[in-house]
Amino acid sequence: MAERCDVLIVGGALWGCATAYHLLSRDPGVRVTIVERDATFEHAASALSTAGVRILFSQEESIRMSQYGHEFYGNFAELMGLEENPLPLAFHRNGYLFTAGSAEQSADMEENFRIQSSLGCDVRLLDSAAVKRQWPSMVADDIACAAWSPGDGWIDPWGALTGLFRKVKALGATYRQAEVTGIERDGNKISAVRLADGGRIEADIFLNAAGAWGPVLCEMVGMKVPVAPLPRQQFYFETDVTLEPFPLVRDHFGAGFRPEGKGYLAGIGDPERIGQFSWDVHHEWFEERLWPGIASRVPAFERLKVKSSWACHYSQNTFDGNMILGPWIGGAENFLVAIGDSGHGLQHAPAGGRALAELILKGRYETLDLTRLSYRRIIDNVPYPERGMRL
Repeated sequence: MAERCDVLIVGGALWGCATAYHLLSRDPGVRVTIVERDATFEHAASALSTAGVRILFSQEESIRMSQYGHEFYGNFAELMGLEENPLPLAFHRNGYLFTAGSAEQSADMEENFRIQSSLGCDVRLLDSAAVKRQWPSMVADDIACAAWSPGDGWIDPWGALTGLFRKVKALGATYRQAEVTGIERDGNKISAVRLADGGRIEADIFLNAAGAWGPVLCEMVGMKVPVAPLPRQQFYFETDVTLEPFPLVRDHFGAGFRPEGKGYLAGIGDPERIGQFSWDVHHEWFEERLWPGIASRVPAFERLKVKSSWACHYSQNTFDGNMILGPWIGGAENFLVAIGDSGHGLQHAPAGGRALAELILKGRYETLDLTRLSYRRIIDNVPYPERGMRL
């Protein structure tokens, strides 16, 4: 016989768990089932990510979601604690630094600064001299302008994922380790999913929170989404030189790095392989594409040594780089999606999960209106991209 629940979530990482958390926190009686095929979260994008939380965006929705991300992860110990036992989460608030190298990039940065400031963000515009004073080990001659958000930073992604997963199970969510192999439709509604183990689960609401694997589920129901896996590589390296504390740096030539323990973490994507899953590590990406850039910014990195590396993927929205959130407009509207966050998933999952919970329980967004991130813009072919640097 088929299992039955109120809300079925496919994808048990941060997006799925954040939605389940907000659903069960608001209505403990709602029956939530999470289906996740990767029981160890070995390939979960959030667990393998740079794990940044920043307010350096140009759109109000993204800024507001990141502000809530700060609040959520900042209070993680109390929110995720069980039986009055807090669950600490490392949150390194070293700041973010975005650099601009041209007049056009500077103009975008200045316009973004005006929007960020109007929303109460602590962001400071720096010239090259100010960057050099703040971080003497950096080369700053080519920096036309820089945006520094000193309160931003990064978290322990594995701690966030496992802590949230533990919490939603304690709140009553049912967890199924399984793979969805089919989706059944009854008229203009989705009625059930079929699992590889022979199981079948019926529900009133279905949420596709499967990240880079989400497009496969959309294909099963005939929903066309401009989302594809974007292969990325992460590299942890150390240097024999003691340097001043750095923020997370995103350079105008496309490279970036941040401190990590005794060393540093840097990542790079491969747009030429978009649409493919690739779990092989390509050290030539670091040597040929990443290392020259970060060493030109920090000359001490010329003597670095890579200690570890791994592959991961973005759920990349090739249409405009922003997530697609909410119901399948024009299709089965009890089929919801939260995919295509293009590298912003970890920081926006808490607010996105809150919004989805409101939509499911109340039929509308209450705390933050995220209507402009809906599938409607895909139907109407009206992109809603970030201005300036998007990663």
